[in-house]
Amino acid sequence: MAISRSKWDSFIKCPLCFYLKEKHNIDPPSTPRFNINMRVDNLLKEEFDELRVKGEPHPIFKEYNLNFVPYNGLDPEILKKYRYNRGGVRAKSKKTGIEIYGALDDLWFNKDTKEIVVLDYKATSTKNLEDYTTSKKHYHKSYLRQLDFYAYLLKLNNFDFPVHDTGYWLICNATDGEQKTFNKILNFKTTLLSYKLNTDYIEDTLVDLKACLDSDKYPSSGQDCDNCRWYNEKKKLGDTIRSNAEKNQKEKE
Repeated sequence: MAISRSKWDSFIKCPLCFYLKEKHNIDPPSTPRFNINMRVDNLLKEEFDELRVKGEPHPIFKEYNLNFVPYNGLDPEILKKYRYNRGGVRAKSKKTGIEIYGALDDLWFNKDTKEIVVLDYKATSTKNLEDYTTSKKHYHKSYLRQLDFYAYLLKLNNFDFPVHDTGYWLICNATDGEQKTFNKILNFKTTLLSYKLNTDYIEDTLVDLKACLDSDKYPSSGQDCDNCRWYNEKKKLGDTIRSNAEKNQKEKE
């Protein structure tokens, strides 16, 4: 059995939707691909790869007074595999034996502590950029778990260097008040947001995930599941409509 980072996260968000997909192949409603975000990701990878070859820091590191460089301790083909969705970094869960994997955006290196730094690129467009670490939004909580999962995969792989206890998001925000017209250009402001990583809970969630898959009983919905919330409200409304229709029919009779 192999469980991706996204499947693991879907279990945490909603065990029921996860169960329906994995046990009965019932997909939740799909969402469109964020192609512009993917393009930003690819350009950032190219940008950091150029600096990786030169062993030079990115300007964002100097801006935040970080003695970082793109990590160059991997063969380029290995890094390419780590970035591939169907490949990714892979390891076996200690408590369940499940193979877990996830595709990274990049790895950096902290020259002061001699540690590998885990990170993820995010592209957005908002006037008020929120702090993911304090946000109550469920998709921001997912961002935290994403970095935790990547860090845990790296720890299980026993790299030559330990994993830095702080992860980062490199956020590209397409909000520039001075830009008045498009002219085939979209200006981005880049920000680094740090997060104190936590991997202690991951094995326990994998134990719960395996128990869910091994059970014949349907699990409960997740509190933050929009799909289940929509379905429950739809069912409630449908039941009310049918009940009123039956009542009206009886009154006519």
